[in-house]
Amino acid sequence: MTEDRVVNDDDKLQMSDNDPLNGAAVEEEQQERAVSAMDNRQEKLNCLHGFLSLRRMFYLVGYSVGRYPHAYLVVALLISINSLGMYRMVLKDRIRDGYTPTNAPSRYETDVLREFYNISGDPAMTIMILMPKNGTTMHAKENLDEAEKLSKFFLNEFNGTRDGRVLRFSELCEPYCQINKVFELYKNAFDDQYKLWTNEKSVSKSTNLSYPLATMNGFDIHLERSLFGVELNPKSEDNTTDLALDLPPHRVITNMKHVEVIVFIFRGDRDSAEKEKDLSKWELDAYEWSLNEYKSDIVDVQIVGTDVLDNEMMKDGRRLTPFFAAGFGFEITFVSLCVILTAVYHNCLDQGKLLISLGAVLCPILAITSTYGIVSILGMRTNSFMLVMPFLVMGIGVDSCFLMIHSWQKERRAQESGTGNRLGMVYESVGPSITITSLTDFLSFAIGALAPTPETRLFCIASSIALALTYILQLVLFGPILAVATKYEHKTTSTNNSKWRAWLKACWKRCINIYCKILSHKLFAVVVMVGTGIYWYFAIYGLMTMKTRLDAVKILPKDSPLQRPNLVLTNLVWANYHPVTILVNAPLDLENRQQMTRYWNMVDEFERMHNCKGKASTLLWLRDYVKFFYYGEPFDLFAFLGLSTPEVHDEIDPYEANITTAKLPEFLKSPFFKHWDSFIHYHYEEGKIKLDRFMMNVAYDNTSSWDTRIQLMTDWRKVAHNYSDLNVTVWEPNGMFVDQMLSLGRTATQTGIWTLVCMAVVCAIFIPNPCSIITATVSIASITTGVMGFLSLWSFDLDPVVMAAVLMSIGLSVDFIAHVAYHFQLAHRKEIRNGKIKKIPLKGSTERLEHTLGAVAWPMIQAGVSTICCILPLLFRASYSPSVFVAAIFLVVTFGMLHGLLILPTFLAALPESVTTANCYRVFLSSSSERSCRYVPRRDSTNSIEMQKMERKDPLLN
Repeated sequence: MTEDRVVNDDDKLQMSDNDPLNGAAVEEEQQERAVSAMDNRQEKLNCLHGFLSLRRMFYLVGYSVGRYPHAYLVVALLISINSLGMYRMVLKDRIRDGYTPTNAPSRYETDVLREFYNISGDPAMTIMILMPKNGTTMHAKENLDEAEKLSKFFLNEFNGTRDGRVLRFSELCEPYCQINKVFELYKNAFDDQYKLWTNEKSVSKSTNLSYPLATMNGFDIHLERSLFGVELNPKSEDNTTDLALDLPPHRVITNMKHVEVIVFIFRGDRDSAEKEKDLSKWELDAYEWSLNEYKSDIVDVQIVGTDVLDNEMMKDGRRLTPFFAAGFGFEITFVSLCVILTAVYHNCLDQGKLLISLGAVLCPILAITSTYGIVSILGMRTNSFMLVMPFLVMGIGVDSCFLMIHSWQKERRAQESGTGNRLGMVYESVGPSITITSLTDFLSFAIGALAPTPETRLFCIASSIALALTYILQLVLFGPILAVATKYEHKTTSTNNSKWRAWLKACWKRCINIYCKILSHKLFAVVVMVGTGIYWYFAIYGLMTMKTRLDAVKILPKDSPLQRPNLVLTNLVWANYHPVTILVNAPLDLENRQQMTRYWNMVDEFERMHNCKGKASTLLWLRDYVKFFYYGEPFDLFAFLGLSTPEVHDEIDPYEANITTAKLPEFLKSPFFKHWDSFIHYHYEEGKIKLDRFMMNVAYDNTSSWDTRIQLMTDWRKVAHNYSDLNVTVWEPNGMFVDQMLSLGRTATQTGIWTLVCMAVVCAIFIPNPCSIITATVSIASITTGVMGFLSLWSFDLDPVVMAAVLMSIGLSVDFIAHVAYHFQLAHRKEIRNGKIKKIPLKGSTERLEHTLGAVAWPMIQAGVSTICCILPLLFRASYSPSVFVAAIFLVVTFGMLHGLLILPTFLAALPESVTTANCYRVFLSSSSERSCRYVPRRDSTNSIEMQKMERKDPLLN
């Protein structure tokens, strides 16, 4: 056989050599064989590339889901078991430092203060605010008695409870048990003077109960640390107090006409986890007692602290539960309505559609509960931000399900080749685009989880986990539900015999066609670009004018009992007395004239600063020590008994004072100056006292505005930096909040930029067209800028809540952009012909627009409306955080749909087709390539292999 074949071949060769006609025929036949072999090799190679492509991978996943849905349902069940971890959920906020960056200067300043006091934790500070009732004044005798009674009661008698143990503050307050000593001294002196006055005796001349600096037996007491909202007695023309004989005693023995507020501070050291819990529980019990048990006709008591504030925030978060239930009800109603109406349109209504409706909302719900379970299992607490997360996940989670449902309905004819093939086409069609949106949503919050603010980090971690689980459940839960629902479908469905369906379909196609032609028109593109420019102007203007401000009035619920004490603290306490603690951490040599000059220059800079109350309000032990060093004890027994006139000493210039540390122990043992002992650290070295470190307080007023406080903190730190040789640090209780506001703008900008960069990278992986990547990234940036700008124009300031909303906006905006960008760059569409998948080329921008909007427009509209339905109940919750998220989501949906359905398609249609269809992967890695084995070209295509063969065979075509 082989020999015959060889002979025959040789004969043919001889014939070809002898006969030119036969030689030409043989040569043509050999060329055809070569072309056919090349086509076969190319086809096999392209088939291999097709199996390695991203879309083919999704097809295989969908095919396996369709073939084995119950196996994937078991996987979904295993993931959902994490929801059981919710029983370990801990609800807690950290308002004071939770929104402060971990690298903020205030954290270092707090560490320095801890080191000074030799404590391991932050001091717990509970503030008690006492205000008079019935138009009286707090420095009236009966009100002062009630204030003294309350102060002693809370220190020694009030009992909180924790785990069956009695909590008494006198056992928790070290080393701050005497922090209210100023009021105690003032009250004792007031009682002595009041007794003398009511007995018609002359008041003691050694006691002067004047505000702000009272003097008692030569000892100065700063009343401005306890009394606020003080109105002084009017003065006569000779600048003396004009008092009438019929005035009440409290106005005669003091220089005060009215006192609005008395403040007590109960402070303890959180030096262990157990003590921190004890102090927190004591504060919460005291707060509940002041609300529910304390009754008085003369004094109103209000208690506030960070734990109380955290508790109020969590209470407000818990109140969102019924609103979430209502949002869930609205969403499932809308989803069910959309699924049912779509099924009626396609004439395929059955029981399975109800299952699909439940599955669409079950995915995000299980993702939410599983996230709370995972977070709790990992030992992380749940803050109030994380209680808003379900609305975000519900809004995002249903969007992809709408696309899958839409594609599932369109691929009904693929059911003839099996559920696996049908579901494979669904996954291949929508898998890459929903992966882009899900991955970018995940990344936007994953990057936010790298933010240096702990509370924002917790919110972003939870959101990223929830969004990742939502995506996974859409593949392993909702996909199998679609496969199971197939069993309920009718075997044969036909819409040809229904006129209204044909009319509706024709109208929809006609509307899409007209709309796409309008978008493709050059004049309309100019109008859209001009409108976009106007939109950018207002967005950028709002963004540039946005203020950074954190205000408890906004964060707290409007009906919170803490609103009133917060206003008192802001408008009275901080307006009258705002101290800063200055720590000199370098050893100070009192005999070193150069070093002492540097120190007094620093003190002068702090006291010359704007809003400073002056040196009279400064707590500085060194000034008293200079007087003691020169004049000794300030108390004169003969002057106290009225036998002599008190001696008046000349003021000593601190720059010229020649002092040493020799009298320091005697100074600190004096009953008049022993309170300075806690301000100074020293040690003995070779028989001499060496100062290690010490602190001082400088007071300021008119600091109700956060702008003023921020400016003061900035100025304080500048002065401290200028005296780095003294190792100066400043500490102020609101420093953490100041750093929050100083860092928010930078953190928000950095997070936004990095998120956009990551989104561009993700889009580049899944979208091979550079133009689509760039336009998608610019559109996402445009939507985010618009949301931020219009939030500012709606009087929202940049704070942690708004920052979280910005991260959410970036994630949500991707859903409206990525689907359009992905579908527009495709050069082909899929159809089922004779039970086989065929690819049809898309010619021209208008045809590609029609294909893109036909695939994503209706699901996008459904997704936007469903998101609004989900957050709609929050409109009835009068709270700050929900209002921010409602406004942000509304703006994202509005601007997202405008960009996805109008601006981005118009811009893409205006670009040259060579730009919008360019494939940077050069066709081999994409199944949409013309070289793909599944590509079916048009008959009129110049690239058609059949056309090339016809050209070679038919001389008329050459």
